[in-house]
Amino acid sequence: MSFFYLNPLKGDLPLHLLELITAKRLQYLKAVLKQDSVEFNEYVIEGSIYDNVGHFMLSVTSIIGKNIEFSQFLLRAEIELFKRRMSSLSAYDLRQFACKLLKNIRKQRQVPNFVDTLQHLCQHFMLKHIAQHITSELHRSECCRYKLSVHFKNCLSFVAKRQVEISNGIAVLPCGKWKQFLVELFKEHLKYRLNRTNLTPIANDPRITELILNLKKDFHPSISSENILKSCDVDKTSLNFPPCMLNLHRNLRQKHRLSHIQRFYYSLFLKDVGMPIEESIEFWRSEYKLSSNGHSCCHNWEKDEKKFLYGIRHMYGLEGGRKNYASVSCQCIQSIDNACSEGGCPFKTFEERKMLELLRDPNELILTDIINLKKKRQYTAACIATIQHNNNNGDCDSFIFNFTPVKYYTFVSKMSTDL
Repeated sequence: MSFFYLNPLKGDLPLHLLELITAKRLQYLKAVLKQDSVEFNEYVIEGSIYDNVGHFMLSVTSIIGKNIEFSQFLLRAEIELFKRRMSSLSAYDLRQFACKLLKNIRKQRQVPNFVDTLQHLCQHFMLKHIAQHITSELHRSECCRYKLSVHFKNCLSFVAKRQVEISNGIAVLPCGKWKQFLVELFKEHLKYRLNRTNLTPIANDPRITELILNLKKDFHPSISSENILKSCDVDKTSLNFPPCMLNLHRNLRQKHRLSHIQRFYYSLFLKDVGMPIEESIEFWRSEYKLSSNGHSCCHNWEKDEKKFLYGIRHMYGLEGGRKNYASVSCQCIQSIDNACSEGGCPFKTFEERKMLELLRDPNELILTDIINLKKKRQYTAACIATIQHNNNNGDCDSFIFNFTPVKYYTFVSKMSTDL
């Protein structure tokens, strides 16, 4: 097995061992990223079964958990670990690494664009004289004894730094940059997996859910006391809500009611941004004990308390089928006909005036961008444009795939904290 992790292993493992492997790897990666002295860890021996399982289970946690900070941590830590491993390889080890990687490439069914370049690089590493040259203590990053020709699109980071020569779209990469290039390919591979893998079929598996919850206790920022969303803080926190959820919040505060489906969406959103069940009960109790202000909903807390409590507990996976519901994606919100509802995606269904009321400090430039994207029916792109505008063009590329209101809130909250 290769520690490039192209292919996951197939087989069965006891659940307790799976949890132990994943937890030990998380602990190890945290030490690596902190530059602490790393003790021997039998669960992270490079190329071992445990090493492969731990890597892919943390990737599953990142994809299903949809936590940007954890995804960024995992990306940085795995890249740093990969660098350490590459720097310690002998010529023989490098050739073995390349050999295993080439075998894994041949097993790939769907090949991303970078794999052809990776295969080309590994074929060079397989050559004995090149492997000895690359791993020599005298080898320097300025060395250009051997050269690799790749399409410039596959080494953009080197092109941007003017570290390669380009002719007719082909970049010539000197051997002094090959290890660094391999690290870049590993980074691209890992980002591709985290952003493009669809794990919907196992997202509600109780074994996976329990594993993610256990890992959250060790890492996830939303479970720390300072990041718990309390009922009394929702108004203040709503400044960081995406326009769709800010709209629901304002409607709720104005009319003290929401339609069933919009209440469901808003409840799930609040749960996933850090509101524990006891605070959720208090939040909805405080609204539904008030009289409806022009809303058609006839429910109230005094009369329907048991129904409300069951519904909230059900959403948190504590009643019924005990399914831990996740908040919906932008694509889901946009796919529902909200013409007669108080909800929906503002960039798709709202008139311009109503949409503008939900934007923070809009200027003419951002309005032009949003209106153009709306005309092209690129509603998610319009929403992301508001983040980039409000946060000095922050890099949102890492979570555009399967964009959700929770991802919007997490990113904006983090940017606000960093200011």
